[in-house]
This record gives sequence, structure tokens and C-alpha cells, in this order.
Amino acid sequence: MHRPELTRKKTLWMVITPQIALLLISTLWIFFFPKDNVSKYFNFSFLILLEGLLTGLGFALAGYGFYYFAKKTKKFYEAVELFEQVLSPTFKNLKLIDLVLLSFISGFNEEVFFRGLIFPKVGIILSSLAFGALHFPGKRYWIYAVWATGSAAVFAYLFFLSNSLWLPITAHFVNNLIGMILLTRLANKKPI
Repeated sequence: MHRPELTRKKTLWMVITPQIALLLISTLWIFFFPKDNVSKYFNFSFLILLEGLLTGLGFALAGYGFYYFAKKTKKFYEAVELFEQVLSPTFKNLKLIDLVLLSFISGFNEEVFFRGLIFPKVGIILSSLAFGALHFPGKRYWIYAVWATGSAAVFAYLFFLSNSLWLPITAHFVNNLIGMILLTRLANKKPI
């Protein structure tokens, strides 16, 4: 089945719209429940930034390693199909500035919602499962949701250890940015 190619504008709106909804839900939550205000979790230090950068790089390398393993061994080939036939064409027409913007918006909004608001209420398991459910593209690609659930658990643990949302936000941003860059290169038939 041939999918019509997405324009840059359609792709941006397709990715940003759920993020706007998540930001709206978070804002309303904090408005109606001021004691849950996440501003207390925005403790910053250069060590937190460095840890986030390294963690995000580690996640991105592990994700690429999994893709490479799946491609070479033909195990979890649905993951290869997801990356090559679904996600990669989605990011084909985006520019580097788009990838940076989308990576930051998704990293920031998802961490504020899932780690800043959900995690303190329901704990690591339920908040991670909720994050995985948000990243469930369908039963054929179940492995992606499993990966997202595991990532969420690590992000929650980082948040718990640091008491700062900047650590998981930075890790999430770096992981997303590297992943999107690789998907864009794959779509444009450049070596990755």
C-alpha cells in the first residue's frame, strides 16, 4: 500500500497537535490542583544537564543498536518495518530546526505530564505503562510500546533520583533528536 507523502506543514501539525493537547491538560491540572505545580521540580545544574545529555545519547545508541540487530537478524522485523516504512517517511521533509523543535516540545511536555504530574500520583509502573500506551502504534508494532515503557521507567527513576525534571527532559530531548535525525537520513537514503 502506497501512502501519500506528507508535507512539512502536515507533519509538523500532526506531531505538535497531541503535544498541544498534553500541554493543555497539564496546564488545566495545575490550575485546578495548584499543589501539584511542577515548578518545584525545575532544579537546574550543569551536572543534571550533562547526565541528561549522556543518558539521551545512551538511549539513542541503544535504540539504533536494536534497529541494527533487528535488521540483521530478522528478529523483531516489525520494528524495522515501523522505522523504515512508517516513521522514516513521516520525517522525510523536515528540516533540522523542525527536528530540534519537535524533540524539545515532546520531551518537555511528556516529561512534565508523565513524570511531573502522573508519576508522583501513581508510581513508576502505572506512569510508565501510560507512557507506553501513548506510544503504542498498533499491535503489529508492540515492541515500540515496550521500548517506550522501559524508557519511561528509566526517565521516572532519573526524575526520582535528581528531583529535577530537567534530567529526564534533557535525556528525552536528546534521544528524540538523534532518533529523528536518523529517521530523516534513512528516509532520504543517506547512510546512518
